[in-house]
Amino acid sequence: MQSLVNLCKPTDVVEKSGIHISKNIANTTVWDTLAAKNPTHAVISSPDEATAAAKSVDQINNIKAHVSADTILLDYGCGYGRVAKYLLPQVTLAGYIGLDSAHEMLRLFRERYDWTEAEQATPLLLLNADTNDSPLQSDTVDVAVVSAVFLHNHKSVVRSSVAELARVVKPGGTVLVYSSFPRLWSLMGLQGQMYQMLLNLLGRPFKNGPVRYYTSREINRLFAGFASVELVPVGFAVLPKTIIILPWPLEVAWRVGIANPINSLLERISPAVIQRYFAANLDVVAKR
Repeated sequence: MQSLVNLCKPTDVVEKSGIHISKNIANTTVWDTLAAKNPTHAVISSPDEATAAAKSVDQINNIKAHVSADTILLDYGCGYGRVAKYLLPQVTLAGYIGLDSAHEMLRLFRERYDWTEAEQATPLLLLNADTNDSPLQSDTVDVAVVSAVFLHNHKSVVRSSVAELARVVKPGGTVLVYSSFPRLWSLMGLQGQMYQMLLNLLGRPFKNGPVRYYTSREINRLFAGFASVELVPVGFAVLPKTIIILPWPLEVAWRVGIANPINSLLERISPAVIQRYFAANLDVVAKR
């Protein structure tokens, strides 16, 4: 097949140390700093790789059902390559494109890939670019995966990013979105919405980091340009896992001592038919 870098728009990227950098990329982001401290925690709030691996099992199995040896996969907001780390040792693809705005994340991805023979059977292209301004040409990838990325971005950025996905995914291709659309109609979501309103009043609506929450109608509007969209309820929560106004020690005590055990108990005793109404996230399977 053609070189993966040929899937990019001509002259839009420059290669440096195995990473192709978009000419339009912003400078160092907050995620570069977080990656230097603990990339695993920065990406999926896991303290170590063992916890990250446990969180990844269902997601990786789901992705495997959508790919084959002929698939060019785009990991949109790939971070340090958590998806690739667990996926590529199990399947060989025609190509793997990791795109992220944080150069430090991509450096860690490149470093691990170069030392991991099990991943190297799949050709790799790393792009340092913004999700809402991809240097890829149109109709170039078969499957795009977005894992725990959109929830930290302002909704206007997410709209542009989904439009980019619709542009770069081939007709008939698939977009898989995981842990990126927390439900608004929950106690956690309503709390988060109030915090966003506060940021708006303070003149900081575009602050990068706070979680944004979504209704199913909003998600369907985002993917209106796709041929089909399936929303998949994931997780279970009645009590919010965090309370924003609590100082850190009390927040940990709330989460570990109260919210987690009570939510776990309620999930076990609740009938399956109502559990979807207490889903923590709405994942997406969209067909182009």
